Amino acid sequence: MRQRPSAKRRADSPAAAEERGSAGAVRARPEATKDVAASLLRNRVAKDFLARFAFVGIFIVENVLHAIHFEFEVDQMVLPAVAPLPYEFAVSLHLVHIIFGLFGAIFVLVSGFDTAGRTALTKGTSMMLVFMATITWTWWINRQGTLYWNLDPHPFWDIRCSPEKRNRTVHILKNVSIVGALTILQQLAKYESQDLGGAPSFLEGLITALRPWTFPAILGPQLVLLATLRSVLHEALPGYTTVFALLIALIAIQAAANLVNSYMDFKKGIDKSETAGDRTLVDGLVSMTTLKALGGLCLGFWLAFFCWSLVATDFSSTVLGWATTGTLLAVGYTAGPAPLKYLGLADLTVLICFGPGVICYSSAVLIGTIRLEALILTLPAALYVVAILHANNYRDIEVDKQGGARTVAVLLGPEASLVYYKVLLAAAHVLALVAGWIYGCYGCVATIFVLPQSLWLCFRIHRRNLLRDQDEETAKTMMMLITMPGPEISSLSMGVCALVVLVLKVFAD
Repeated sequence: MRQRPSAKRRADSPAAAEERGSAGAVRARPEATKDVAASLLRNRVAKDFLARFAFVGIFIVENVLHAIHFEFEVDQMVLPAVAPLPYEFAVSLHLVHIIFGLFGAIFVLVSGFDTAGRTALTKGTSMMLVFMATITWTWWINRQGTLYWNLDPHPFWDIRCSPEKRNRTVHILKNVSIVGALTILQQLAKYESQDLGGAPSFLEGLITALRPWTFPAILGPQLVLLATLRSVLHEALPGYTTVFALLIALIAIQAAANLVNSYMDFKKGIDKSETAGDRTLVDGLVSMTTLKALGGLCLGFWLAFFCWSLVATDFSSTVLGWATTGTLLAVGYTAGPAPLKYLGLADLTVLICFGPGVICYSSAVLIGTIRLEALILTLPAALYVVAILHANNYRDIEVDKQGGARTVAVLLGPEASLVYYKVLLAAAHVLALVAGWIYGCYGCVATIFVLPQSLWLCFRIHRRNLLRDQDEETAKTMMMLITMPGPEISSLSMGVCALVVLVLKVFAD
């Protein structure tokens, strides 16, 4: 876990320097801390909350309706607006609409209850800005495939302008004003974060505890699976509700495993204040009670979906076997009488869970059977997941050795661990190309766009000052690796893949 920028700013601020430089300032620190903790962005009266709700409440309702009518809106609104891009692109874009719009609005709403209000407001406004930009294009500028400027030759202020063009103009200008308001709120939150100190917010603690930057490890193989089933094998998938619920359930069990790992490493004394990469408990970002509650909530959601999937598949032995195995491995990674992480079995466990295990389970839930093509084509993503884990273990090799954890990095030693990391990345690229050639998924050639980033990771891991977030950078690169447009190669699909890689590289932070 990298050091938060806000922490660095606090350490380097003039106020901090003044405190270090004079005894009087040190004596006055309790009062200064009290002043710093008070944020202008927190709710003080009911009117403050109602103002936020009046501003973003409509976005919550709107995106709930978008989710309810997802398939209809993709077919009637999004797909015509992004033509000639493929159907899968329209589905992904509308999913971004809903996730960013809904959670961005929720973040803005809860920012008034946050410790400082700055984290939630900054993240929430960023997500809503993405939502406003994309929804303005698909709903109003290129509504149902008809561009705004092609409606008629008259400007909107002309009396001869069509009612449709006037209506779109009103909505476009309204969205522009909302973007302006969101930008003002975002800048206020950033300025206050720069100028004021204070402890990390409660929301920041929750984010650190859940480690959302690790979620690409489960999303990557799943997205490749969905693309393989639909575009290569031409399997009919169930409704979007089932697919989305499956993705959320898998994220939930991974989050639960992350929380169990944080708890057990802290309890065993492996995570210490001086050396821990995971700062959740050592820095007191969340309490032990909160961490346990989060873990129980995530595990409960996964178990609820697990039970539903058993009933929906008539108690399929494949679903029961792989889901049970995956749950036990996820929890037993650091918990139980023989924690797998401390026995040198972590990499094998991750390869099974994020490779054949989750692919067999998901395939059985989605199409009722397991296809060998899906297992092979998703294996490159699974290898990258192992590389994410190994980057983390290589960074913590000395700490784990002192704590008695026998990770693969500890067993191999520093030099061999570097070779192992590079072999994992190279094998993922080679296997993607070979599997694509064997099964006629020639779109796998798009993974060459990711090769420069993978090479950079191989150089980057040698720099000690960059090791702190090597696992995060590997996770981002794995999300780039899944850019496989399908069985055919075209300039359009390859261009989209190149654009996705560029966006992930530039804006992933």
